[in-house]
Amino acid sequence: MEQKILQYESEFGKEEIMLQVRPYGSGSRLYIGMAKPGEEEASYGDLTVNLPYESIEVNEAFISDASCKHKLQFIRKYKLGKVLQRVGRSGYCAYRLVQFDLKKLAEYDPEGMEKFLAEHEKKGGQA
Repeated sequence: MEQKILQYESEFGKEEIMLQVRPYGSGSRLYIGMAKPGEEEASYGDLTVNLPYESIEVNEAFISDASCKHKLQFIRKYKLGKVLQRVGRSGYCAYRLVQFDLKKLAEYDPEGMEKFLAEHEKKGGQA
């Protein structure tokens, strides 16, 4: 199945990217990567960061601090989720929490979303 291409705008200009949804290896939490079309791995970077000690819901994830402002604009532009007021911390960094729309993410990476949900169920459904 062909994945949808999105426009991501950063301080470096516009890029075409695809979303990659996966479970993090630790805790089966929601991972979202950004890849350039035709590339397997998250070649453009990570949208989310794993903070395993923070208690969150299955559809929630913290946003990576690298280019955070642009990532939050991207999430709002494509209506991928709701940016929450809660902030998670690790070291000197603060990460904004987003409540993602899993159905919307499935539109952009149906296979990845299927794997995420299967892994989440296998691990007992805890975020």
